[in-house]
Amino acid sequence: MIVDVETLDSTQVRLKIEVSAEDVDEKLQEAYKVLRSYVSLPGFRKGRAPLAIIKSRFPDHINSEVVNQLVLPAFEDALIDEDLIPLDQPTFDPPLEEMKVIENQPLVFSATVNVKPDITLPDYDEIVIDKTSVDVPREDVEAHIQRLQLQSATFEPIEEERPVAVTDCVRIDWICSIDGEELESESRQDIDIDLTSEEIHTDLVAGLIGMGVGDTKIIEVNFDAAHPVSILAGKKASFDVSLHAITVMHLPALDDEFAKDLGYETYNQMHGVIWNTMVENERMLHIARQKEDILEQLIEKTNITIPDELIDKHVQETLESLKKKLIAERQTPEEAGINMETYPSELRKNVIKQTKQNWIFAEIADIESIFVTEYELELEIRRAAQQVNRDAQKYADLLKANNKMEELRIGLQHEKIYDFLIQESSEKKSIIITG
Repeated sequence: MIVDVETLDSTQVRLKIEVSAEDVDEKLQEAYKVLRSYVSLPGFRKGRAPLAIIKSRFPDHINSEVVNQLVLPAFEDALIDEDLIPLDQPTFDPPLEEMKVIENQPLVFSATVNVKPDITLPDYDEIVIDKTSVDVPREDVEAHIQRLQLQSATFEPIEEERPVAVTDCVRIDWICSIDGEELESESRQDIDIDLTSEEIHTDLVAGLIGMGVGDTKIIEVNFDAAHPVSILAGKKASFDVSLHAITVMHLPALDDEFAKDLGYETYNQMHGVIWNTMVENERMLHIARQKEDILEQLIEKTNITIPDELIDKHVQETLESLKKKLIAERQTPEEAGINMETYPSELRKNVIKQTKQNWIFAEIADIESIFVTEYELELEIRRAAQQVNRDAQKYADLLKANNKMEELRIGLQHEKIYDFLIQESSEKKSIIITG
């Protein structure tokens, strides 16, 4: 077989492939014999019809069989020989259905295909990340415990008859609605709130001031676009409020009894466990920020072009999958919190980012020999199964049944690559300001 490679651009090649006349003749002879073995022709026993008659009676069938046996294997061998990784199906010239094989003549065709581009990685020390040690100040721990103390507060109604003041606590009901439609998930009953808390919207506080016990009132609240509850973000909501009581808040003492109520043995033990947990959480956040910085810099420093048709295909497949899921769950995109006007462009960005990461990490894995062993995969399956209280073998069978095993392996490999890059990257220098 002769292969000539023409590079059309960084992600597309045309392979001109010539299958030798000897290979063509060999496949033709095989096709004649196979066909003769099972066809029945008048005047001849099965398997005894002359080859000349077989050739003349079934030329199209024989041609199709031989083309299928020669073209795709030749194309795949050419990819291997030229060290090319295809990204989609090839376009053949002439098309498969128009190719003709002729005895004693080579079969010549071309295949145009998108291929994974060559990737030149930056030096690892060009990646700069924050490598400072993780710490959580004691003041942050105290603030966290104070929030737990607030969550355990009790509220006692006052006997004095007076309007609500800005420093009060109140017990209220509210029905939240937007454009006349009630939002059950955002409505509350018999809730105690401290009007001095920063978590209470200022519009709601302003509306409550001056109300008397037993009063009802509609309070309009304007939420900004950054509000954490997506259904409220950027919206104007109406709160139908009923005031049941003005209350006094009583905070529990920060002592051993308080700790025991939260499941600890002593206050000191609680303090230490919370501190350790906060440090571990901060460490995980720190690693997540390091990974994000590494990926952003890798993508920025690595020149990669992704074929538009590959991106479009992924986007379209994901959109179709989403539509089917919404139909199955009987949800509208709005109910699922999805803006269908912006979602395709966001999805396209994610596809580009994910594809670049996969290609870059595959290159690093190959160069640095970073792979996941069967033992490491088994350990991860056991750990994951234990987290969901499942039998490890049944969990592994479930992963295989849902074609998730390779996804798990790639995820573990990416974690190992991140660990390697964190180690090899340069440390961000602190800026020291002197007076």
